Amino acid sequence: MISVLNRLPRLSGSRRVLFFFGLVFGLLTANLQAQDPNEDYRTHFLIHKVRKGDTSFSLTKRYEISAQQLLYYNPELKDGLKRKMKLKIPRYKEIPSPPEPEPQANTHTVKKGETPWRVAYQYGITLEELKAANPEIDAVISIDQVLVIPEATVETNSFDPNYNYYTVKPKEGYYRLEVKFGLSEEELIALNPELSEKGLLAGMILRLPKRNSPTYTTENNLIIEKVNLRDSLFRQTELKVALMAPFRLPTVPIDSIAQTNQILQTRNLQTISLDFYAGARLAMEDLVELGLSIDFTVLDTENSNFRINQLLDAYDFSSYDFVVGPFVPRHFNTFSEKLENRKLPLVSPLTTKPLTMRKNVVHSSTDRKLLRERMYRYIDSLDQSAENPCVVIVADAENLAAQNRLKKQFPLAEIVNPDPEFNFVKPELIDSLTSHLEQNWVFLETKKTNLIISMVSMLNAQQNEDRKTKLMTLDRSSAYDDENIDKSHLGNLSFTYAETYDINPIALTSLYERFESTYGTVPTRDAIRGYELMTDLLLRTAIREELIDGFELGETQYLQNKFLFQEQANGFRNTAVYLLQHKGYETIELTDE
Repeated sequence: MISVLNRLPRLSGSRRVLFFFGLVFGLLTANLQAQDPNEDYRTHFLIHKVRKGDTSFSLTKRYEISAQQLLYYNPELKDGLKRKMKLKIPRYKEIPSPPEPEPQANTHTVKKGETPWRVAYQYGITLEELKAANPEIDAVISIDQVLVIPEATVETNSFDPNYNYYTVKPKEGYYRLEVKFGLSEEELIALNPELSEKGLLAGMILRLPKRNSPTYTTENNLIIEKVNLRDSLFRQTELKVALMAPFRLPTVPIDSIAQTNQILQTRNLQTISLDFYAGARLAMEDLVELGLSIDFTVLDTENSNFRINQLLDAYDFSSYDFVVGPFVPRHFNTFSEKLENRKLPLVSPLTTKPLTMRKNVVHSSTDRKLLRERMYRYIDSLDQSAENPCVVIVADAENLAAQNRLKKQFPLAEIVNPDPEFNFVKPELIDSLTSHLEQNWVFLETKKTNLIISMVSMLNAQQNEDRKTKLMTLDRSSAYDDENIDKSHLGNLSFTYAETYDINPIALTSLYERFESTYGTVPTRDAIRGYELMTDLLLRTAIREELIDGFELGETQYLQNKFLFQEQANGFRNTAVYLLQHKGYETIELTDE
């Protein structure tokens, strides 16, 4: 087209404009099949005699017809428009408007760093609307995943990291938001113009100024409220709950103290059950002092499906507010299947393994993939602020997926695979790969205790004023709790990871003392879990009368556990995650702030 125009004679003024439109008309009509889509509504013709200055384009504009219609009734125009030519101009009776097209759903391909709430905000819809259009999504979405955007919604908002964002809760009005965030209705509308048209809707994402607050934290710029349930008003003070655990009491040799002591010295289903029960019972004693009356039933599942069915026959669970357990996934699935059509919430207390999710199932353990996603977001934020870090990835054969994921983000990273037989890395190799000039980031992806011990000791020994190393992992294993790992070494390396629980012993001092005065021993992690999970479930129920309704209260945080129950395609799951870093002998929680 450009080469044709460059060979045109020079024209000026209106003649050049008309010539150009005429040329465009000719190019269009040369490839159009002449037709009149409104022929059924034609009533008569006007006759137009071509005069000086007329063009096919000017005629279509004058008579409000299309080029196809003009050509259809005047096929001689294929040979060009000539003066004094008589053209038929169709006239029509009123043409009905075409039917409104059915709204078509758009799609959105997930990009790096996006979360469900960000996508919802981007298109000006609520989280509930996004989840309704994509029932398969939960708290985490994957890069390149294709999401359906309902009602042909177009992008209306853009994410700005200089702001925080908040998801409106059910029945939440401007007054409650002003109490929470100190922003008037006018200020909220100024930040979120769509409020003037839609009003406040549950699930709507609002943009808010960045401010530090003791009442909430932020994760990836999304405000997560810290809820203190103990200070809330109780609507229901009489509660009935059951705990189903594999105590296996018939197998305990109560006539032999030595044998009983031997059984209870190792961590097994019986000791886990007893520890959890001790914590749960202590929680209920504390809540009774707050004014609650709790009917507590303890049932021994004996680690047997046969016993589960016996209990189902023997007990009518319809009067219970919720049931905690069974502990073992296969037994829990049996129990939840039999009670699937009941409104009764069934809470899985400890397992991290997958469960058959049903509408009445509450999985209280966070999916491990959320921990990795949390670390990816943290690494992204580090990567944006750091200049040319020296990255070393140490991964054994069981963690090649993590190695490949990190290598994709850091293409220049050095890969170190430990000796497969001895799980060992030579100090001189790490020394040669780390730098004296840039920050060193070492990712240690293994669950092998001896490799972790040697790497932590080696990296700490090489740490000095000239060489600074930060240690991270995508999946922290219990091997880091080994007594042979010096906690000060982890502190020197600013060891950072995501976890489902906090491990700061200093914060637990008061709870340790409480357990010791009651039971004569310090609590295990399972006992603390029992104390904090039962506290959370009972308080949510007392405040909202129904446990499921209590999940709307948001995230709660205790000394070692936090809970943020979110609805999945089926049932509910805890999605709360700690981002932790060792500092000295302590462990601190990191936030986006």
